Amino acid sequence: SRLQVSISSAGHSVASTRAMTYFSKAAAYKDTITFYEMLCDLEAHFDERKEALTAKLKEMVSSIFTKEHLLVSVTCEKDGLSIVETELEKFIPMLYETSGEEKQAEIVPVRKNEGFMDASQVQYVARAGNYVRHGFSYHGALRILKVIMGYDYLWINVRVKGGAYGCMNSYMRNGDTYFVSYRDPNLKKTDEIYDGIPQYLADFKADEREMTKYIIGTISDMDTPMNPSAKGARSMTAYLQGLDFADIQKERDQVIGATDEDIRGLKDLIASVLEEKNLCVIGNEDNLKSQSDM
Repeated sequence: SRLQVSISSAGHSVASTRAMTYFSKAAAYKDTITFYEMLCDLEAHFDERKEALTAKLKEMVSSIFTKEHLLVSVTCEKDGLSIVETELEKFIPMLYETSGEEKQAEIVPVRKNEGFMDASQVQYVARAGNYVRHGFSYHGALRILKVIMGYDYLWINVRVKGGAYGCMNSYMRNGDTYFVSYRDPNLKKTDEIYDGIPQYLADFKADEREMTKYIIGTISDMDTPMNPSAKGARSMTAYLQGLDFADIQKERDQVIGATDEDIRGLKDLIASVLEEKNLCVIGNEDNLKSQSDM
């Protein structure tokens, strides 16, 4: 029931993740809708499946919680490390041994372009794609573009003129990218606004004062004060992504040194994402049915 509520209340994140599952294995792991459908099916046939479920969960526990899979992230004063190491010596022998060959989950992304109907009067309209697949690479200017989209193009067209409550966009290092609207009265109109982003970028002009404002807005998001717990979480994420201080500094330099020409230079990258035409919408039943040709 909580998942069902989240699909309507957090439809922007559910729709954007679902749109990325059409090409991204990473997104498929986080897909709320697939998980929800599986839970509904399990709940409807629980009595005949409970033994198989128990066996599957036991199998997963023994294959996940192994010595080989243990990853430890500790954030503490230096003298606290010895305490952790002592406890780990007791803990590690309690973990399972990896047995034989490990099988990876088979995930084959397929573009579906779906509409999920609910009883609300609004839509969450998501477009997604991956720029790395088209030969482009991550650049710090994409962080500035996120700010520009959120305060200018998407904000003005989707929020101010279109009447949606909000709009979001994201550009990940692995190339996964999405644009999504939040509590949006429109559907096709918003999708057409996304298609207009490359032309907006081609025509983008900003003087030094305007660019400085965008850069300050971007850096403020990068330089959020962190407590020890947040620093530890960021460090582990960087470790898992294979990022080092040089990568972080490179991104920072690209942001601080960005010009309006760098923003115009993102036109083809964004066009490559939109050309994939990966679309997912959660929203009003009548609107989705009337525009089902999308």
